[in-house]
Amino acid sequence: MAMDITHDWDFTGGGNFDFIHIRQLGDIQDKRKLIQSTFDNLKPGGWVEFTEWIAILQSPNHSLDGTAFRRWNDLLEQGMHNFGTTLYYPNKFKPFLQEIGFEHIIETRNGAPTNACYPGKKLQRIGHLMTQNWLLILEPLTIPVFTQALGWSPDEVKSFLVDVRKEISNTQYHSFMTLITICAQKPSNSSSTSSKSTSASASESSLPTTK
Repeated sequence: MAMDITHDWDFTGGGNFDFIHIRQLGDIQDKRKLIQSTFDNLKPGGWVEFTEWIAILQSPNHSLDGTAFRRWNDLLEQGMHNFGTTLYYPNKFKPFLQEIGFEHIIETRNGAPTNACYPGKKLQRIGHLMTQNWLLILEPLTIPVFTQALGWSPDEVKSFLVDVRKEISNTQYHSFMTLITICAQKPSNSSSTSSKSTSASASESSLPTTK
């Protein structure tokens, strides 16, 4: 079944699912309605899981300072602000989960390197995959924001991204982004509105604690 997740969920009677996974939907305008829909369509005791990127570059050794990649990230956040949103939008989910009545809320943040700059086989592999992801999405992600929110021309954007691409692949620049996962349980007694929450930061040992 294909449906618009922002509309009413057409599942007769509700309470149909043991688990609902929601991933990388972006900054949906009515988050409270989305989370209420997950609550209404979970069985008592069922779980929901949100997975989203906080696409803010962190560079513990400040190697990104003064780079095109850093400027790109700052401009992207500025453009998102002009659109009325932010790259920090995943931080908005947890308060709504608490408000609606989910309990046992578990928030985990993991650092993912943007290239193969960190030692260790696992981090190297993640870094290579992240580089490929960045190079694939960079232009289609950037052009709408820079042209519509910042007033750049498409040619100006493409020229700027030449240097950004080089720096993404350059392992002299150390940076990572945060992947946030939030799990929450519908109370076994669905009339309950109590909520308990915990937070965890589960970074690789070679990466600093994420924000």
